[in-house]
Amino acid sequence: MLKMQLRVMEYSKIKILIVGSFPPPYHGSSIYLDKLRKKLIQEKDLEIFVVDTSDKRDDLTNLGRFDFANVYAGLRSLFKLIYYLIFVRPDVVYIPISQNHWAYFRDGLFILISGVFKAKILIHLHGSYFLKFYEESSLLYQKFIDLTMKRVDGAIVLGEKLKYIFEKWLSTDKIFVLPNFIEWEFNEDKNCSAKNDTSVVRITYLGNLYESKGIFDLLEAIKIVKENARNKFIVNIAGKFSKDSSTGLSLREHEIRFGNYLKELGDVVNYIAEIKEEKDKFELLKNTDIFVFPSWFEGQPLVILEAMSCGCPVISTKDVGVIDETVIDGINGLLVEKRNIKQLADAIIKLIQDRGLRMKMGEESKKRFYELYTPEKHIKKFKEILKEL
Repeated sequence: MLKMQLRVMEYSKIKILIVGSFPPPYHGSSIYLDKLRKKLIQEKDLEIFVVDTSDKRDDLTNLGRFDFANVYAGLRSLFKLIYYLIFVRPDVVYIPISQNHWAYFRDGLFILISGVFKAKILIHLHGSYFLKFYEESSLLYQKFIDLTMKRVDGAIVLGEKLKYIFEKWLSTDKIFVLPNFIEWEFNEDKNCSAKNDTSVVRITYLGNLYESKGIFDLLEAIKIVKENARNKFIVNIAGKFSKDSSTGLSLREHEIRFGNYLKELGDVVNYIAEIKEEKDKFELLKNTDIFVFPSWFEGQPLVILEAMSCGCPVISTKDVGVIDETVIDGINGLLVEKRNIKQLADAIIKLIQDRGLRMKMGEESKKRFYELYTPEKHIKKFKEILKEL
């Protein structure tokens, strides 16, 4: 009898095949997917299988490019997907979709092949401009996207304001909202309380050093802040240089431009380079008084959630992804128009000169994080979506 009960429990598990990019390279969606997998395998009613589509080159300039390594990785992933579809027969194929032509062509093939095997297909958009990507594509490519979307059973977006992206193809009851989550994985005490140094205000930028992430907007704003702020401050910048396809600047051009800013701003800016270890990232944010991330294009940046979990007030951009559903302007941070240097400088000065406001917003950030963005809340909602399918 016991063996029969165990057999029933085993067969009642939902089998999920995750098809996506795991680190390296390290970027928001690959980090999210890795943490999601680790959480899902702990759930007793789920059985998790993985097709890793990454080519493992730790270089963000290769993302979405049509080159031999990416083609090889795509074909390898395709054969592995077919293997799982035939021999595992997953209940749900979960695919975080891309927003560029080569990468989505690969994702679209995954969707079409999974549809042939009658698996439920759940796509997840970590960005916010898929519909724009569709509208700017050729008519032939739009037909390809339309064809793939006919096979999709459900789509996940990061916030309520992004539901419209998939309304062209899916009914509203098949479009699910699932905010991101973060979790610090090291085991030591993670209490963020090292914000009592009143001698200097510590400002942090943490993220890849794309121009479209607002790094040069921040440095330009710091020139204004340096001239006008009454309090002593320092800006810590942590990140990796990479070619930015959205602006056309080469890697070398980025480095030269950044170096010129460092010379001009002197000792108010401290460049830390890329941080890979979570413990080091946590230490930086724990000792941060103001977190600034003035990006132009986003979904829901994980670095903002990390900063919120460490009790940081956040300065970021309005009308970008679901940032304004994450950072509530005037409550747990300040939002400015993207690429508006003066607004950005004014927001930084305001928080530099008002410690009470900084502390209050920081507490609101931590409170909001624990209410909405913990792994427990995320996994509960994710499983509800799976059962809907």
